[in-house]
Amino acid sequence: MKGLQFQRLVLVSDSKRLANQFEFPERLNLITGKDNSIGKSTLVKNIFWALGCDPALDEEWKSNDVKALLYFSIDGDDHYVARYQNTIVLDGVRYNSLSGGYSEAFANLVGFKLKLPNRDDETELQVPPPAFYFLPFYIDQLKSWGEPWASFEKLGQYRNWKPTVVKYHSGYIGPEHFEIEECICEQKKIINEANKQVQRIDSAIEVLEEVSTDTTVAVSEEQFDIIQQEIQEELSQFVVEQVRLFESQADIQTELYDLEKQLELAVKSANELEEDYAFAVEFIADDVLECPLCGTNHDNSLASRAVLLADKNEVSDRAQLIDNEILCKKSQLSVINSDLGRVKEEIARINKKYIVSEDEEKAEDAAFSSVLSCIAQNNVSKSVVRSKEEQQLISTNAEHSQKELKKEQRKLLPKATREELGEFFIGNLIENIKVLGAEGLNLSKVKHPTDYTKLMGGGAAEGTRGLLAYQLAILRQIEFARNSVTSPFVVDTPNQQEQAVHRYEKVVEVIMENVPKTSQIIMCGMENSALDVFASEAHVIELDGYRLLREENYEVYSAEVALLT
Repeated sequence: MKGLQFQRLVLVSDSKRLANQFEFPERLNLITGKDNSIGKSTLVKNIFWALGCDPALDEEWKSNDVKALLYFSIDGDDHYVARYQNTIVLDGVRYNSLSGGYSEAFANLVGFKLKLPNRDDETELQVPPPAFYFLPFYIDQLKSWGEPWASFEKLGQYRNWKPTVVKYHSGYIGPEHFEIEECICEQKKIINEANKQVQRIDSAIEVLEEVSTDTTVAVSEEQFDIIQQEIQEELSQFVVEQVRLFESQADIQTELYDLEKQLELAVKSANELEEDYAFAVEFIADDVLECPLCGTNHDNSLASRAVLLADKNEVSDRAQLIDNEILCKKSQLSVINSDLGRVKEEIARINKKYIVSEDEEKAEDAAFSSVLSCIAQNNVSKSVVRSKEEQQLISTNAEHSQKELKKEQRKLLPKATREELGEFFIGNLIENIKVLGAEGLNLSKVKHPTDYTKLMGGGAAEGTRGLLAYQLAILRQIEFARNSVTSPFVVDTPNQQEQAVHRYEKVVEVIMENVPKTSQIIMCGMENSALDVFASEAHVIELDGYRLLREENYEVYSAEVALLT
């Protein structure tokens, strides 16, 4: 068989000295038993958990603190992955996180080229964790029979990810799309940096406007010639120095603004950490705190609380450093202001040369002084405005490049190919709807694999069959698109909403016939005659009241896991 194939799963609980192993040697594998709460769902969830996904596991199972070791193959090449908590070992290489390096290594194995923008910085594309690869290949019992693409937890780490993931799996976007997307992100970075510089320059212009003179000066041609000669001979150095001082003044004003904002943020963060510590001590009795948004369990032990205090002290120290830097910048600004005063005095000294007498043309003296001041300020203003225009040009050019890249991106999928993909999907969906007896569903608004929320009508049982029809159409679409290696199809308890016996038999038959013949199928279900045909060709794992973990062979399996981790 081609693609990804699961071979053997080893589960070990060192704390309870329990262990077990399960093999998946055939194309068809059935996990069954007489009871509905003997661990069928937990077993398949641990396959995906071992690979770095986060299926919904109950607290009783989590209390076992299990280590998982999974052997699998890809196109005939053998691999293994071992996981304990958030540490994972893939083919002998250890990773301390499920994202980053591990996600990239696993994606390379299965040819998964999808990339999603970082939630905090959309200019940074990331290879998502394995859950985003396995989503179309796993129908879990809790969510997937009511909503496709929802079989794992902690998927909200990326904003609005579903359209991109669905389009990638179904062939509407491919690896070349993300190569161009990375170039688009580079242009976004250039735009963001240029806009940031423009904001800084605007702050500098505001400083210049504060010190600029409101006097409008007009001088004769003869006076201007004298001023020009004076500048060439005596004032050049003072003008240059004044320009430099004005620029330094503007830069420090901008830095002071940034530092004051950083200080404000640091003080706020320190206060929030102190409140978090108080909350953790006074209001949370347990050592574990569950996040209401993503379901992640956070450590609330004494050591964790101590870390909050340490973080608060670190932030407070940082605030003090920023405060010291502000004082230093203010001192530098004071020196610059003093130097500006000195330069102005030098200019005033030169002005005296042009005073005709004590009683005559006092207005001309004032006008001359204003001209000199205006010349210096205009030089600075022109330089600052020129810099702003350069940054705006950089931003404009990057925006143009971005538009051209997006045009190129849209050309990757010709209209004819897009129509072919749509016809292939709709054709498979309609065929599956028909053979599953779910004609009561309204497909008038379903044109694309992303339209799964528009599958409307029918009763509860018929709606469940409709969702299965959609899932199987997606599997065919994945095989057709070939954007990555295919995974085993894992379906947990297809007898949803108490299907009639003949309907359940048809569901099982359609799964067997529509999943690609080169793909492995793992099905969970209570003992039922509707499963007889599937069971006759399958490797059957029959669970009993002992659940998944047992005392026998603990030493052997724990040693095996320890050897590979």
